[in-house]
Amino acid sequence: MVALLRGPGFSVLDRAARASGTGPSRPAGSADERARWWVPHVVEVLTGLPPGAPPGARPRPGFDPALTTLGEREEAKSEELRRAGVRGASARTVRRKRQRYEAEGPAGLADGRAGRREGPGSRWDPRLLEAVRQVVAESAENRPAVEWVRRRVAQILEAKVGSGALALPSRTTFHRLYAELEAAGLIDGPVRWPGRQVVVDTVRMPPLPLPQGRQRDLDLVFALDVDTEVILTAVVREDSRPVDGAVLLARMWVPADQQAGWLCGHGITAPGLRTAERQLPPLVRPQTLLLDRAHPLPRLADACRRHGVLVRAVTGTLPYPRPHAEFVARQLAGQFSAFLRSMYGDRARDAGWPVDMVQGLLDTWAQEKWNHGELHRQLGDFAMPQSPSSRALRYVASTERAGWVATPPAPEAFAGLLPAVHRRVTTSGLYVAGRRYDSPALDSLRRRHPVEVRRDPHDTRQVWVRTTEGSWSAVPATVSPVLPLDRISIRPVSASGGLPALAQVPTGGSGRIPAVDAPDSSRIEYHAGLPLHTPEVEDTIRRGEELALLNERSPGTRRGLVVSGESGTGKTTALLALGRSYTARARLPAGSTRLPAVYVRVAPATTPRMFLAELARQLSVPVRERARTTELAHETSEALDRLGTGLVLVDEFEYLHPARGSATPLSDTVDYLCDRLPATFAFAGRSAALPRLAPSRRLLHLPLGALPYDASWVEYLARAEEALRLRKHTQGTLPDMADHLHRLTGGRADRLGYLLRSGAIRAVRDGTESLTLALFDDLAAPWRGSRTT
Repeated sequence: MVALLRGPGFSVLDRAARASGTGPSRPAGSADERARWWVPHVVEVLTGLPPGAPPGARPRPGFDPALTTLGEREEAKSEELRRAGVRGASARTVRRKRQRYEAEGPAGLADGRAGRREGPGSRWDPRLLEAVRQVVAESAENRPAVEWVRRRVAQILEAKVGSGALALPSRTTFHRLYAELEAAGLIDGPVRWPGRQVVVDTVRMPPLPLPQGRQRDLDLVFALDVDTEVILTAVVREDSRPVDGAVLLARMWVPADQQAGWLCGHGITAPGLRTAERQLPPLVRPQTLLLDRAHPLPRLADACRRHGVLVRAVTGTLPYPRPHAEFVARQLAGQFSAFLRSMYGDRARDAGWPVDMVQGLLDTWAQEKWNHGELHRQLGDFAMPQSPSSRALRYVASTERAGWVATPPAPEAFAGLLPAVHRRVTTSGLYVAGRRYDSPALDSLRRRHPVEVRRDPHDTRQVWVRTTEGSWSAVPATVSPVLPLDRISIRPVSASGGLPALAQVPTGGSGRIPAVDAPDSSRIEYHAGLPLHTPEVEDTIRRGEELALLNERSPGTRRGLVVSGESGTGKTTALLALGRSYTARARLPAGSTRLPAVYVRVAPATTPRMFLAELARQLSVPVRERARTTELAHETSEALDRLGTGLVLVDEFEYLHPARGSATPLSDTVDYLCDRLPATFAFAGRSAALPRLAPSRRLLHLPLGALPYDASWVEYLARAEEALRLRKHTQGTLPDMADHLHRLTGGRADRLGYLLRSGAIRAVRDGTESLTLALFDDLAAPWRGSRTT
């Protein structure tokens, strides 16, 4: 679009967005031309400057809002028009025009007497009109005959007509009115076009987990086109930082990856953007903004007045059906949170979710996943012969139907919406908001007077500097705040945010397993997480994978798995190993946002409703405070299906109890979860809780215990020894110590894991590079003196 608009053989015939079909009532001919003539005069009365005034322009005498009142400016405009020979331009008329412009926009300036013709179908009963649209929609392939439509409408409304609640028009009247509606384009539903109505609203994102149990709370401010559901822009904000409304309007008009080329006439390669095979964002110019009074946006109303955008404040709810509005907001928050918890959010999560990194991921997600992503549901009120498969294609179809394409504002007008600062260019570059920007274009400005700088506070990849010739030059940041997606390593993360990871897929090679001669720091880190899978853990993995495959393919009863045992027998290890193995077998492609496995740790005294609420939070589903158990089960089921989750791992299930006063036993609750939610449930907990689950018909039990001293114990030590990366350790040492190690640990997997991991770390740090009996005896001292083993 930028290259086309700036081409030498291309010109824009009309920058004003034109509505097709009926839209707002606007008289034609001289009345319409006179309304357009009034616009710059009314805008000057309101703001002091006419539309399109260059940046830095000063109001004329008598129109400066800082020195005159609104009534004085109306008197000055009336006097100016009277001297110019305009008749009927008293101060009262100017005031009336100004009030109508504020209430209705440019359409309110037209002479109402020119458009008082009764619209087609205005006398039809709304139920009758809805029935006509329903009949036409049922046969969208071929437009039905009017007589067939009349008979079908009579059948649909038969009950209401028979009771006298509705009267059908005569055959002749029906034919005449149907022809008028078809000619006016009202048969196919209300006429729509991109930008007709744009909703600006704020939704709270699910908390982002931080270390030590802390959370990061962020809000998502988005601008959504009502007719196509395309996101024009979305920004992340903290509670204490309001969003600049003028910047938000600029981001609506010009997408983030097109701003540099539009303002400067030449593009720069913005860090973090993939230019190859990138789908272009939809270009929409808003005509009416629908705002919520609860979330004020500074400077937005003034910017909209300058550029002829009508602003309507909405109290309580959005101006289209409330269930749909809530659904879209929940989709935005839930799907973007799931995107952050996928591999794309690894780097931002490790850095503590900084706002600029989350914003960069939001820009990517909004275009690639929301606008161009595949639609899983279609709006019933979007009446088109062929339903588009994405919101971007819906935008294309609506634009084609409207017959015109919106264009961005003039470059100078776009720059005027961005906040301006003045900075001196040093030898090392330009410093704005704590970041350094530099490019060869700044060479002629170094060590001179401060220069004017414009920036988008939500896009730190570049700023714009006014050169000595008066043009703009885009200067990129020296360090990219967002890592390009094609350079992000594939390292799936835990769905539980801070809890043990489920999908750490071992890739093998030197990238994960260091060589014996690797640096000590690498080997210490490796031995701290040394993989030690006992035969029982491997059997649990195999049984769990077989059960998950059976549940996916079998049309009958869905069964779950329960791994029981006393403390230290490896229940959690088995559960997490099953999750890693299941995720590895899923073979997710690069860029996939699927979440094959979810891990949930049950807190003490957890009821089934509390458990479902926690599972919903792990799936990034916003949970309403008073939601019922059945509602939570339904929403969680939809989220599991949408994310492709096939395995739910529940640790410490002994804390799961029926609600106080409930007569439903816990076994029935578990049966309900296994049967209703589209996933395989694997529980792990102490054996003491097994009696409460004994009546369950959906669970298969796998008990874990201490490892016996036999050939499998020796083989297990030999395999663990092969995984060590110690330079002086002799193979066969651990099997020779099998009897002694079994007495030290009692066959418990957790104690053996502690001895091997901590022993290897100590051997690396003190330089001995081998495991000995004396070392194991010293490490086992804390529990050897205990009476219980």
